[in-house]
Amino acid sequence: MKLIIFIFLIAVSSLNAKALAVASDYLEGNILALMEGSSRIYSIRLQNPDSYEARFKVDYDRQFMKAMGFEEEYVLPPQSTARIEFNVTAPKYDEKDNLFAVSYTVHQLSGGSGGTFFLTKISKNFKLKVEKKPDENPGKLEVKHDYKFFANYNYAVYAIAILAFLLYILGRGLLKKTKHRKDLSKTIHQR
Repeated sequence: MKLIIFIFLIAVSSLNAKALAVASDYLEGNILALMEGSSRIYSIRLQNPDSYEARFKVDYDRQFMKAMGFEEEYVLPPQSTARIEFNVTAPKYDEKDNLFAVSYTVHQLSGGSGGTFFLTKISKNFKLKVEKKPDENPGKLEVKHDYKFFANYNYAVYAIAILAFLLYILGRGLLKKTKHRKDLSKTIHQR
């Protein structure tokens, strides 16, 4: 019976519990794709939904991520957020190993002053996919001939105008030749 009362008290006290929240940039399929040697900013937001000040510490994968404006400890006022930006840099491309796990962890260092509180820890990760950089030497590039014809309204108008002009000139030339032939045949028959 004491166990049931204890579990009930924990359930009732946790209904009003608020805790650290971590939001991050959206990644399609939780994969950040970068060309070898390039980098991109990836950011996370720490959120303190509580009514008291909270302290947080962030640990992250230093092999691929470099924090910008990083602090050893973040102090967040009640109901506020803090943004942390990381410069994620892709290593050299390796065909056999081009997918890496990158992770970070947010630790809550302080909680409320009264009552029961929980110090939470949130760990998140994403995949870093390294793509091969295209060769810079044009001699080695494979050339694909993908001939596509594209015509818009202006091209169609110009083409019709040129075609009409050519038909006009050609028609005048044929008329002159046939008229000259008719005149020639009349003179021959008259003789």
